Amino acid sequence: MSEHKGILLESGTNELEVIAFSIDEGIFGINVLKVREIINPLPIVKVPNSHQYVEGIIRLRDEVITVVDLARVIGFPPSQDSERDKFIVAELNQMKVAFHVHSVSRIHRISWEQIEKPTELSKGLEASTIGVVKMDEQMILLLDYEKIVVDINPNSGINVG
Repeated sequence: MSEHKGILLESGTNELEVIAFSIDEGIFGINVLKVREIINPLPIVKVPNSHQYVEGIIRLRDEVITVVDLARVIGFPPSQDSERDKFIVAELNQMKVAFHVHSVSRIHRISWEQIEKPTELSKGLEASTIGVVKMDEQMILLLDYEKIVVDINPNSGINVG
């Protein structure tokens, strides 16, 4: 694993940093270590016959990146205020993906003790929720971003064996 000074917390602190964002009324989080950047939406090129979760592709500094509509993935309504929409560009399994979210709020420093595993009943149909961060004023759902990408393109997963 590469070492980033400043963003990464020192090993052994039992803490991590999560970027909180919203989709409709829901608050979600993604580990800062997976995020490369957060950008304003760019023009999207639709791709024929693409997966239902894929909005299309964007060109970011001469790199073609797939845009995944997280609202569609989790079964929430589309954005009502496109002025606040953001793309979270993440790197998962050596692949860059832009997740379309409705707004980004801030980075939270949390301890592993604040994360609770969701019950089987609350995980959801696709079991895409892997953790719930218990904050004083809210709960932040952590999604399994790697699973979302593999569900869209099974070849993007890490082959075992």
